[in-house]
Amino acid sequence: MNVFRRMGDIISSNVNAALDRMEDPEKMIDLSITELEDAIREMKATIAEKKAEAKTLSDAIEEKKNAAARWSDRAGLAAERNEDDMAREAIAEKIRLTESVRRSEESLASLRNLIGSLEESRDQATGKLNALREKSAILKSRARSAKERRRAQEIISRSDNARFERRVADIKARIDKWEAEADIPLDPKPQDRPTFEELERNDAIEKELQRLKASRKQAE
Repeated sequence: MNVFRRMGDIISSNVNAALDRMEDPEKMIDLSITELEDAIREMKATIAEKKAEAKTLSDAIEEKKNAAARWSDRAGLAAERNEDDMAREAIAEKIRLTESVRRSEESLASLRNLIGSLEESRDQATGKLNALREKSAILKSRARSAKERRRAQEIISRSDNARFERRVADIKARIDKWEAEADIPLDPKPQDRPTFEELERNDAIEKELQRLKASRKQAE
């Protein structure tokens, strides 16, 4: 049945594989729980349907048994009255009903076996569902931690790359600057020339010095 095949797929799914592939394990866990709940609900509906069929078949068997018993009584009554033809008719109907009861009981046994198998699968699926619900918090926590670690690693990696590229760019710019400065010819040092103020001051100093010398000579 499709229900059992789907149940097998769900139960055999490995949540750790989702962690390895870095899919969205949290959504996968919720989806697995939902699908498992749906599958169990379908199985319960199928079980209820099959039980209703079994009840109907069981009631029909009882009616046939009661009818066979009545035809047996009729055959006995007809035989007592020497109504052999009627007795034969009653015996034939009894035999037909008895055979029908046998076939119906075989069908009922098969139906009950199917119900038992469905109930066993339902119980297994319910156990798996309960276990998955209990583990879902732990699995989701693991999934979140794994995603956060990966995200942090990606941020660190991007930051390192950007910092390295900036450093390389700074070094290149500094080298370019040095090369440009090395290519600029040095301007010759301009000759030192006194200003007019300096010439005037020096001239005044020389004149004052000559005056002092002349004054000393006169004094001697």
